[in-house]
Amino acid sequence: MNHADSYADIAFDDFVTARQEARGVGNRVDTTGASGAELDPRDIKLIRQARMFMMSTVTGTGWPYVQHKGGPAGFVKVAATSDGSRLMFPDFAGNRQFVTAGNLDRDGRVCLFFVDFATRSRVKVFGHARTVDASDDPDLIEQLRDLGDRRITSVIERAVIVEVTASDANCSKQITPRWTREEVEERLDLYRADIASLKAELAAARAEIAELTGR
Repeated sequence: MNHADSYADIAFDDFVTARQEARGVGNRVDTTGASGAELDPRDIKLIRQARMFMMSTVTGTGWPYVQHKGGPAGFVKVAATSDGSRLMFPDFAGNRQFVTAGNLDRDGRVCLFFVDFATRSRVKVFGHARTVDASDDPDLIEQLRDLGDRRITSVIERAVIVEVTASDANCSKQITPRWTREEVEERLDLYRADIASLKAELAAARAEIAELTGR
């Protein structure tokens, strides 16, 4: 594992930089700064609130493989380490192909893609991942179940631990805003409360008019 790599070191090879230069954007691509192994507080907040993300691994044939990972808000844990950040999340029963798990047994390189559709924000995370079977570390599994005010009750087959190598958060273009049912209901509750208040005021006004007019 090499935390000296930056996002640009990993993502921008000669072919990518040639494309950037051909389009005249090479001088606008930020390749400076720290290694990116330590996540930005805004990115940490986005990740901790995520209900889903996409995770890519490397197959034995060299092809990328992408899988959707989902769970309740807070199912992805973020912790600080001596040289960066660490992500941990539970791996639930899937389609029983075990492609991602098998890929990680051979090659731990991963890329995680998080999107907050409500704020049109996203963060991409490069890292090295490993899996821990539930039976090998029950205490870790219990830690992942704990969401503070609630617990994960689904069967957790293993934990996935990702040591962050680099990250990048940019460009909200083409992200269509979307909200969860809970977020929509929360906003609707405000309107419902306003409507109820207005109805009460209207009823009181009508009662007052009826009393004054004798109707």
